[in-house]
Amino acid sequence: MSKPVLIRAGVALIFGLTTVFVQEPGTMWMKISLALYLVFSGSAMWEYLRRDPVPEAMRSPLSMAAAAWMLGTIVLFFFSTPAGVGITAGAALLLGGVAELVAGFRHRREFAPARDQLITGAVGVGSGIGLFLGSGLNQHAQLGIAGGGALILGVMMAVSGVGMYLDVRKAAQTDA
Repeated sequence: MSKPVLIRAGVALIFGLTTVFVQEPGTMWMKISLALYLVFSGSAMWEYLRRDPVPEAMRSPLSMAAAAWMLGTIVLFFFSTPAGVGITAGAALLLGGVAELVAGFRHRREFAPARDQLITGAVGVGSGIGLFLGSGLNQHAQLGIAGGGALILGVMMAVSGVGMYLDVRKAAQTDA
């Protein structure tokens, strides 16, 4: 179960770091980097929600999050202005964040990893709102908003994924 969490962490950290180091991104760079971030995050979420320990009822809102990111990836390429790209990515992040919050709030008591969705959902909502409010900014600033959220998300997911991995490893050693 830790693999999709760690993949999502890696995707978020790579995207976040590129937003720091690419100083003058054009609109095409903005589209491609946001599209890659959204599609790989969505793919990792699809893989995560297919895992056995994830409660069946939690899969619907998490599917909605993944679908919002995938749809956002497609819609991004219909816009040629930084504002259009930023608003589209903001909408995808906001919708995905709300879906993660719903999953987290509903299942946080019976499924401990659902508490992670409270944090990732809040980061997604914050990044989405930030992109809406910053839609008049240049590409670098908008990528900075999304990348800042991605860095927060990536660090949190990496800690969570490593914790899951170590818990599973410890349980396997205890059973043996």
